[in-house]
Amino acid sequence: MKCEMKAKTSINPTEDFKKVINAVSNIFDYEEMEIGDDYVLVMGGKESLLKLKESLKKRRIRNTARKILTKGTYDKVIFFKLSKQAAFTGVINLTEEDLSPLGEIKVKIETDDVDGFIDWIAPQIQN
Repeated sequence: MKCEMKAKTSINPTEDFKKVINAVSNIFDYEEMEIGDDYVLVMGGKESLLKLKESLKKRRIRNTARKILTKGTYDKVIFFKLSKQAAFTGVINLTEEDLSPLGEIKVKIETDDVDGFIDWIAPQIQN
């Protein structure tokens, strides 16, 4: 399964850009990083998502993640958001709306197998 991930978040004037980079690094083992005047963008493949996958399992939120990922699917692309504020502390918090004044981490996954990707990152758990 081919998979390319991009995650982008803004750097607000009140934020320390090193802390924003730390927040993104807490969630992704990215392969490339681009830092602009007011944003951080990280990119990578499937391996970049292993921290996210493990955290979804550990926090027992895979079924919730499946719903959000499925809802954010358009053709061969999955869009979802993560709380930047939670990421500062190393916690995965998927969100459907912009809740924080700091903004969210916006994630885009391009894959040739959307269902296979969702099954890989958040296997369905029977209660």
